[in-house]
Amino acid sequence: MLEAREWADSWYRFQNGDGTAYSVHLMPAQHGGIYIICNESSLWRWHNHDDIKFLCGNNNKYTKIAMLQIMKFHTEQRVEYHDDRR
Repeated sequence: MLEAREWADSWYRFQNGDGTAYSVHLMPAQHGGIYIICNESSLWRWHNHDDIKFLCGNNNKYTKIAMLQIMKFHTEQRVEYHDDRR
């Protein structure tokens, strides 16, 4: 069975359509949610759907949109896999 930590630990490199490239590391947050480290220049915490909070580093609306896009992809891909493993 895939454990919660395994579901949250991931790394992605992607472009979201506006030409910007992102390198994103995901890891479980100690008190819930998933930390998102973007390009090693900003840190976010995601909880579910559009619930994302900027924590530190470079903050702009385009990065926030991209982080929501990658989390949508992550949850759709990994949750499907997680559910199939039960």
